[in-house]
Amino acid sequence: MGMFGVLDISSAGMDVQQARLEAAASNIANARTTSASGEPYKPLSVVVRSAVAQAMGPAGTPITADNLPLPSAEVVTTDVAPKLVYDPGHPDADANGMVALPGVDPVSSMLDLLSISRGYEANLRAFDITRSLLQRTLDIGRNR
Repeated sequence: MGMFGVLDISSAGMDVQQARLEAAASNIANARTTSASGEPYKPLSVVVRSAVAQAMGPAGTPITADNLPLPSAEVVTTDVAPKLVYDPGHPDADANGMVALPGVDPVSSMLDLLSISRGYEANLRAFDITRSLLQRTLDIGRNR
């Protein structure tokens, strides 16, 4: 792994946490969104692909620390069943007075935000420490 490999890994980790943050924020913002067509908002989820799983693609390609791909994240919709709530006065209520709300659990989404915040913070701290160590190394070389 090159000198800047740790910075690349921390940066990729922050990108993954950013995708998770956007998905969780969208889920919380749309937790009570309905649609007159009967199709409520579909919650978002983030699929993280590990570097090892990506590297095992083409056969015969040796995996080394220099060509190991970084983890990546993909935002996908989930097929969670909508929650039916009795609200006959709602404009999107059906003939029985039931409204289909997205299958989003706001409490677990808020807990996810805490986890995301801590993960982003850890990657940022690793990035800053590595940057500081590289800066000190350059300073030592300059003083010789």
